Amino acid sequence: MDVYVRFAGKAVLCGALLSTVSSLQAAGFDMPQYGVREMGVAYGGSAAMLEDASAIAYNPAGLMRLHGRNVTGGATLLLSRFDYDVTAHRERRPLVGGEVPGNGEDRIRGTAVVPQLYYSTRLSENSAVGIGLYVPVGSATEYRNDWVGRYHATTTEITAINLSPAFAWQASSQVSLGVAAVVQYFQGTFENRIDVGYLVADELIDTIEEEAPNFFTGADGERDKRDLVNNLAHNHDVDNRIEADSIAYGLNLGLLWQPSDNTRVGLQYNTPVRHFGEGKAQRPQLDDPAYQAGIEAAICDNAPRLLDCANPDEDRAREGAEKAVGPLGAEGGEIAVDFMVPQKLTLSLFHQKNRWLALTGGVAWTNWGQVKEVRFTQPDGSSRGGSDLTDSGDDVRRRDLVQPFDWEDTFRLGLGAVITPEGAWSYRFGVSFDQSPVPDEARRTPRGPDSDRVIGALGLSYSPWQNLALDLGYTFSYFTDSGVNSVENPAGTDHRLEGRIRGHLHSLAAQASFQF
Repeated sequence: MDVYVRFAGKAVLCGALLSTVSSLQAAGFDMPQYGVREMGVAYGGSAAMLEDASAIAYNPAGLMRLHGRNVTGGATLLLSRFDYDVTAHRERRPLVGGEVPGNGEDRIRGTAVVPQLYYSTRLSENSAVGIGLYVPVGSATEYRNDWVGRYHATTTEITAINLSPAFAWQASSQVSLGVAAVVQYFQGTFENRIDVGYLVADELIDTIEEEAPNFFTGADGERDKRDLVNNLAHNHDVDNRIEADSIAYGLNLGLLWQPSDNTRVGLQYNTPVRHFGEGKAQRPQLDDPAYQAGIEAAICDNAPRLLDCANPDEDRAREGAEKAVGPLGAEGGEIAVDFMVPQKLTLSLFHQKNRWLALTGGVAWTNWGQVKEVRFTQPDGSSRGGSDLTDSGDDVRRRDLVQPFDWEDTFRLGLGAVITPEGAWSYRFGVSFDQSPVPDEARRTPRGPDSDRVIGALGLSYSPWQNLALDLGYTFSYFTDSGVNSVENPAGTDHRLEGRIRGHLHSLAAQASFQF
């Protein structure tokens, strides 16, 4: 069993560690649902409308448009659906891989509720303060455990929450300025499965070929390779769950220029927010002695020609299993992650055409190209330390793991209209086009099947009294049909997912604003 001692540590450790690297690619899902009135015009004009305390999030300079004390609170219901038609193949070992079994044609649905709450008050004729709580980034997907992409993703939940105290002042008769501090809490949960059986078969073949170059020759040799892969792959899966969180800080800067009573121009800038998160990776099966014994037994049952299974060295076998999956192995442990939420710039226009019609428009630029990578490290205090198991002089358990993104900067373009007839009602309409930062199908992942989207919006407001406003908003986001050609763990198992994914998102929001 000396061969097993040598390859088991490398196979399981590389597979388990590298499976974390692709976990954060859903960060392309920016969530602009900070307020309901802006939602009604598809966010085209969000930095210039500024009609309630949600101005803290959209443009803090807009607090100077509010009088007295203001409370705005609401929630958005998100209903998503994605249909996929994909296949998955093992490509790490050419001609011996095969198709991953499972369900390749289905749909996933997601439901989430996103709250927001704001308070503002005037300090003087020329200054105001406020505080807001809202969600700028979020994503959630959940696939069935038997789907063909289970080695890429099963469950993903990502949330960032901003706590934002703000200050605004009137710089001149036409210009107001605002600044809001951003305290951002990030939490993420990422789940997938690891095809440990495939890794074990692959590393066993490599080890045998290294020690006996002529072993896999002829028809018998190729048959033995296929037997190992086909009988071990997808039969010894491990659940992989990673949880991480972080608190980081940034700024939200705003300028509002009002050249006339009927026209406003707003400019808002969000600084990048750099996160250094901490968390844990959990792989419960790898800490189970029965699971460890099962892998050894499977190798002997399926390929007895490759190992001296009739005369095992029990001490060496136990040592190999413990190094691979025991306390010093890959059962999980502490992780640290370094990533960035990018900077964003929004320019908006609001123009009151006449008494009953106002037009809005805007463009938002997000510097997703600034997000070069996500880097995972093993902190020095990790319980997963120990000596090098790979004979390479480099302990893979301490090596930084890097996922390059190669995303692109994006623009969102939007136009809207606000109709205010006589009485207490007003109506909003809007449309926008929102680019995806994912440049091609190779960078698209089932954790966040992002693509360019077209957003249509409707809004409704009712003010029964002068100091109370009730708002409803709805958007339909259509994600363009997009291809997927994604490799899970480029240095790991090399499961390739190919096919098409398409989807849409319904957003329904309600809020109330009270002035006193």
